[in-house]
Amino acid sequence: MFIKTTKNSKGTAYYHLVESYRDGGKVKQRTLLSLGRVEDGKLDQLAEAISKHSDKLRVFNLAKDVDIKDTYYLGPLLVIKKMMDELGMNKCLNMIQKNHPKIEFDFPKAVFTQICSRFLKPVSKLSLYDNWLQRLYPKMIDHEIGLQHIYRSLDLLSKHKEDIEGFLFNYDKNLFNQNVDVVLYDLTTLRFESTRTDMGELRQFGYSKEMRSDCTQVVLGLLTDTDGIPLCFEVHPGNTFEGSTLDGIVERVAQKLSIRRFIFVADRGLFSFKNLEHIKKRNGEFIVGLKIGTLKKDIQDDFYDLSKFSWINPELAIRETKLNEERCIITWSKIRAQRDKKSREDVLDKIRAGLSSSKPLTKKFITNRAYKKYLSIKEKSQCSLNQSAIDKDAQRDGFFGIITNVQAMSGREIVSNYKELWRIEDAFGEMKGYLKSRPMFHWTDDRILGHLMICFLSHFCEAHITKRLRQEQAEINLKSVDKKIIKSRPLTAGMAMEQLAQVMAVPVKVKKDTIWLRTDIPPNAVKLIKAIGMKIPPKILQH
Repeated sequence: MFIKTTKNSKGTAYYHLVESYRDGGKVKQRTLLSLGRVEDGKLDQLAEAISKHSDKLRVFNLAKDVDIKDTYYLGPLLVIKKMMDELGMNKCLNMIQKNHPKIEFDFPKAVFTQICSRFLKPVSKLSLYDNWLQRLYPKMIDHEIGLQHIYRSLDLLSKHKEDIEGFLFNYDKNLFNQNVDVVLYDLTTLRFESTRTDMGELRQFGYSKEMRSDCTQVVLGLLTDTDGIPLCFEVHPGNTFEGSTLDGIVERVAQKLSIRRFIFVADRGLFSFKNLEHIKKRNGEFIVGLKIGTLKKDIQDDFYDLSKFSWINPELAIRETKLNEERCIITWSKIRAQRDKKSREDVLDKIRAGLSSSKPLTKKFITNRAYKKYLSIKEKSQCSLNQSAIDKDAQRDGFFGIITNVQAMSGREIVSNYKELWRIEDAFGEMKGYLKSRPMFHWTDDRILGHLMICFLSHFCEAHITKRLRQEQAEINLKSVDKKIIKSRPLTAGMAMEQLAQVMAVPVKVKKDTIWLRTDIPPNAVKLIKAIGMKIPPKILQH
């Protein structure tokens, strides 16, 4: 386009906005707009007016050649890849790929894609393939991977489960940085939305910690360190009694994870003298919750005698004694006593409501484990409150016991280590909640193990991210004490990943070229990136 001066028959000159075009191989011109008569200074005024809009004109002209069809998730992929590289996960997966030369797909990328899905949108493998795979940044994952390859990757993870756990535990460790290991152990149940039990040994009905007796389940035993980093896991049939799971996990700790010395910490559900013998036979040490109520009456009376306790303060007392040559640390806490009392009163309120109802008592009410110990049952349908049992239970409020064979720690240190079990409860919460390890949609035992390996590896990354964020927060809090800065709210991996999910990769097609751009990174996502020692990715990802 250009400005052309023309004259009419009277000789008056005019400005016209003209553009050139080609017609049948000949160059022609056409007038787009008449700009008025030629006058002194008017051309300068016109040029100035046009220049004000020149930037917009350039954008409009460029937009003719720009094409943006879609955006792709980028932020979580970058962070997860960084963690998988740093923690040795990709190295381990590549080794497995080399051991299976006939594999026709990229095994590490298949696992990486499923781990990313756990953080972005934890869905079934079929839904991942149908709905989410094509929304991930294609430069980092394989959009051409088949559904059968995703399932095949689960089989490989199941087959190499112990190899992967051992590799990750020993990665970047040597004889000089392996300390005495305090390991935390607990169990939970994971359900299926199914009642079939004929597809393998694992899917069975059993006592559900999720109160879902209508679903089959498996029992998951998880081992972590005191930072909440998962070390390994075991899967048992859904009808397994939790106290019988300990022997296998102790064997793993003692031999396959190459821990020279370990202190095994578990809650009261794992307490039995048989289980303690399993640990001692493998030269292990233990700090295990003690079921005081299952001991002989004379031992219970002795353990509940507050006159034998030393008072730390008016709300906390502690006593050390022995049971079968093992150390016992018994504590009484006012806070625990209040919590025990409230729990009992909540149960009693429900019992009173049931007893005062005009409706006949149901079998479910009479056999309820929480109700039964407070009831006197005369006949199948006649019950009343057992005040003697209630009073006896109230006398135990606030007491808690720990049994241990650890000699090199004080009683307070034993209690402190036991309290670290909250970390494994937190791990279960993350795996069940944020990473949505259940409900599971797999049928065979190998696929169930493969799915749980994906969840384990995902939580392995998340736990290390959480550790880095806590270290970063501790440094901030330390500085805030000196500078009197208001402490900020601790940043969790979930909160940071939620913002990272807003960081997208945008393919911008300009004529025949495609430029990949990233969107802006929100503040919490920046904090996470810095906490793991990762560089901020450039605005232009690839040209």
